[in-house]
Amino acid sequence: MKVNFFIDDDQPEHVDFHVKKITPEMQSMADDLQKSDSLLWGYQDKTVKPLQFEEIIRIRTEASDVQVQTVSGTYKAKQRIYQLVELLPKKFIQISSGEIVNFEFIDHLELGGNGR
Repeated sequence: MKVNFFIDDDQPEHVDFHVKKITPEMQSMADDLQKSDSLLWGYQDKTVKPLQFEEIIRIRTEASDVQVQTVSGTYKAKQRIYQLVELLPKKFIQISSGEIVNFEFIDHLELGGNGR
């Protein structure tokens, strides 16, 4: 497959695919490209901050809140875990029904007595 990059600072970034049919791999690549520009809004006290995906370490449910832990602090998210799984790129792994981790921040895993 032929791949071209046209670098032009004056144009908005976009991707065009010219294919005979869409394969699952191509669809996955397109989905990842669309997710890469996304961000998550984090709420902390009375402030709202855009959170870049590369800053997010983990997302977990605590009581009835969804907490987003980043390199700079912890924020609340308005979405539920199941909604965030669809929004986040593939480097995020759902390790339980209430927690998602960024694979790039994993140093090691430990299994607890209850299998978590």
